[in-house]
Amino acid sequence: MKNIFILLTLTFHTMMAFSQKNSFGIINYTAPSGYELINNENVLTYYKEDKSTGTYCNIFIYKIMPGHGSVQQDFDFAWINLMQAPFKFTSQANMQPAAVLKGWQFLMGTTIYSDNGVKTMAMLTSFSGENTMQNVCILSNSDSYKTDIENFIASVDVSKDISAQTTTQNTDTAVTNNTTQTDTINDTGNKSFYSIVTPPTWSLNATGNSLMLEKNARDGKRVIEFMNMIQSTGDLAKDMEHIFFEVFDGWQLHNSPTNSLFENATNEKGLTCQGLNYYMLSNSISKKGMQNGDVITATILLVQVGDKVAIINATDNILGSEVQMALNFLLYNLKIKGIADKNLDYKKQLIGTWGNSSGTVNNNLKFVTSYTADGKYYTLSESSYTVGYDYYYDLIKHKQFKSSGSFNFNKNVLERKFSSGGMSKYFIRFFSTKYGNFEWKNNMNLYEVDYDKTRINSYTYFQKID
Repeated sequence: MKNIFILLTLTFHTMMAFSQKNSFGIINYTAPSGYELINNENVLTYYKEDKSTGTYCNIFIYKIMPGHGSVQQDFDFAWINLMQAPFKFTSQANMQPAAVLKGWQFLMGTTIYSDNGVKTMAMLTSFSGENTMQNVCILSNSDSYKTDIENFIASVDVSKDISAQTTTQNTDTAVTNNTTQTDTINDTGNKSFYSIVTPPTWSLNATGNSLMLEKNARDGKRVIEFMNMIQSTGDLAKDMEHIFFEVFDGWQLHNSPTNSLFENATNEKGLTCQGLNYYMLSNSISKKGMQNGDVITATILLVQVGDKVAIINATDNILGSEVQMALNFLLYNLKIKGIADKNLDYKKQLIGTWGNSSGTVNNNLKFVTSYTADGKYYTLSESSYTVGYDYYYDLIKHKQFKSSGSFNFNKNVLERKFSSGGMSKYFIRFFSTKYGNFEWKNNMNLYEVDYDKTRINSYTYFQKID
């Protein structure tokens, strides 16, 4: 079957070069010679088979149907419902670049699957425009039909030119400035309503009806999965209680299976950059009924979207940090498409004194920054000897700072100007954390806007101390 992929090099220019003798919907085509036709209301089926060898080729031209957003969303819907479901295979499509024919966007994808032990090629071409789509599917289990398939594809054209129209609904948004944009919410069963920035060292897998981030680490693969929305109780903690083990079905809390989910969990809550409430919880889990089974850290991130909740899940090794670093990065720019941004007063949240611990001695501070209402900031760094809170409070009280500058905001980007004239820019977010039954602590976190695309930085908690 490998030679069949030669046909994928055909472009829309070649497609237009052949005369058309038949039409169905917007599609004009030349029927392949020697094929029989089954004419149904929803689909035309051209087929040819050799009963002595069991080889066959089927061409399905489906009627026009309502679109689902972008051409990629139309293709994904058709791949699942017209290909995977009826022909009982699960493999994803190997995609060709998107193209345009007379204003209609189209995508082509193929896969090879096993049909009763025989390698079979499945090909789908989706045309998308004017809030509609039309699809052509081809199945063949032999190279002997290669010429028929090539000639048929080369004959395909569209009967209506919409190139002069401006349609934004069916335009795929591209990967720009490291941001993979997705389209507006269509329904609660569509996974493509997230807009994310892919973290450095991770890759995006957006094939089919799934959206995942993946990373190959030395000790195995990490996956962050973006799931469907479901109805919310209006309380994210209550939602977390029943969602966590719905997602991680067959698992249980590792240390004390009968304990509350929250008892030994790491909790985080805050607002996304759109102003939507989120709740993130991580806990150690192990497989039910396995005494010496693997222990992993499982994480669920919930985002409140009106009366529904969006769900993101991930797992990591018990001492791993890959997933937490990626989720921290995601939260700077995670959005739900179709939801208006709220105006968040980042400056009001920032005013005060923030410090982070050195980790060497309890209650020690490594770095302190004080932000004032007049747009000034002042910084202190840890001295060469071990010092504690009292030392820093005294320096802050007497304004004995090492350096100073000014700051302002551009949405969720903190811009800091040095007294020397230089500038640094950071994505910023404010959130609260707690472990188990301890009190919630207010935190702030920064990530450079001009970040290194080849590595992902660990995150530092800045706690408010004044």
